[in-house]
Amino acid sequence: GGVVKELEDYMAKFLGKESAVFFPTGTMANHIAIRKLCGISKRAVVQEQSHIYQDSGDTIQTLSGINLIPLGNANPFFTAAQFQRAIDDSFSGRVVSKIGAVSIESPVRRCHGQYFPHDEMEEISKICRLNNIGTHLDGARLLMMSEVSGISVTEYTELFETVYMSLWKYFGAPFGAILAGTETFCEGLFHDRRMFGGSLPSASLAAALAMNGIKGFQKDFSESLSKAQDLFKIANRISGIDILPYENGTNIFRVVLSENIAAIDMKLDLADSKIFVNTDTLYEQYFDITINTTILRQPLANLESALNRSLSR
Repeated sequence: GGVVKELEDYMAKFLGKESAVFFPTGTMANHIAIRKLCGISKRAVVQEQSHIYQDSGDTIQTLSGINLIPLGNANPFFTAAQFQRAIDDSFSGRVVSKIGAVSIESPVRRCHGQYFPHDEMEEISKICRLNNIGTHLDGARLLMMSEVSGISVTEYTELFETVYMSLWKYFGAPFGAILAGTETFCEGLFHDRRMFGGSLPSASLAAALAMNGIKGFQKDFSESLSKAQDLFKIANRISGIDILPYENGTNIFRVVLSENIAAIDMKLDLADSKIFVNTDTLYEQYFDITINTTILRQPLANLESALNRSLSR
């Protein structure tokens, strides 16, 4: 009830779905979506580089007994043809093992924020409808993908029966996730949430902050990307540094340095100017930078000066 219900109703409409349920984490939301979509089937297709396959401690396999089939090895997406082969294989064994669901993560955190091409999503969605396979979108960063691709949120979500979106990654909430789908799918889902230990008395705090954050995010993120592009034009005119986009990228870019500049030194210099680099992607001559709405906190001139100061050192 209260602000949690208000958020659920708002997000259901925003995502083009009939209903939505608040969850404390995206890991739990993804798990329960795949679990319910699979029903009695014990196979689900995911990307090999997806969060649910790589970073969830085999939660679906361990707690729900569902076998995950990873496709698109080391890539941000798999093709409709690869998916069709997986379906064919599931029916060709000595024991038929039907695929119950497919989960698509987009953008993919492990692949520098690259997104799953929309045309492949469409083809996979068609195959699923023909084969009665459930479809789930792990859209933790859905709004970022929509802004960059120019494809609306609902154009993505209409291809899937269920969709998860994060509340804490960019709306200012300390935790939280939304899982949206049909009324039938979401009915009584709070019982599953409680079964997995996810009914938190403090949920209203996160819900209130998320309600406040979502309403201005799309405008702020659009301005952030525009400001970043202006900064990149300036940076790419400076000797010794190039900032490059990823194919199908969203808000993560690669910074490539000349041989006489050490990435670690530049990282430390930028930190002095309150510009922070993700150390997970720090290599000798390059690193990734993530653009988010915090770029709006400093004037462009300050960012340009910080780059020049760091490179001159």
